[in-house]
Amino acid sequence: MPRFPLQGRGSWGALLALLAALAGSGCGPGNVSGKVYYKDQPLKGGNVTFVGSRGSRSASIKEDGSYSIEKMPTGVAKVCVETESLNPAKRSGFPNYKPPPGQKAPTGIGAAPDPKKLYVPIPPQYADPAKTDETYRVSSGNQTYDIKLK
Repeated sequence: MPRFPLQGRGSWGALLALLAALAGSGCGPGNVSGKVYYKDQPLKGGNVTFVGSRGSRSASIKEDGSYSIEKMPTGVAKVCVETESLNPAKRSGFPNYKPPPGQKAPTGIGAAPDPKKLYVPIPPQYADPAKTDETYRVSSGNQTYDIKLK
């Protein structure tokens, strides 16, 4: 009589097959990327947040409208988009930085984008998980989801 219940080779093979099936069943988090559009135009800045019952994740919107959220728990998530963080009228508390006299502000690679050029006002309900009508079912692995706001 074997000392261990799974001592035979057939038992180990069945156990390994079961573990492999569980590993590939999509139990892990999802990575979601895509572009954010408002009125069919890509947003040039702001933030995207996926709010699910098992956690939330956020990402910045790049100038081409793209975003990428990693390790989002699987399941249905509310999709929130906000651009008010770029609103020049609300950024008045920040000092207006200028280069020293006789110097030019940096341009090109590494230069900070002008928030005035990136800001696009969108309806405020898209920023509120209780009011947004945007949802997405996150599954395990990599996936693409373009967010199209109206």
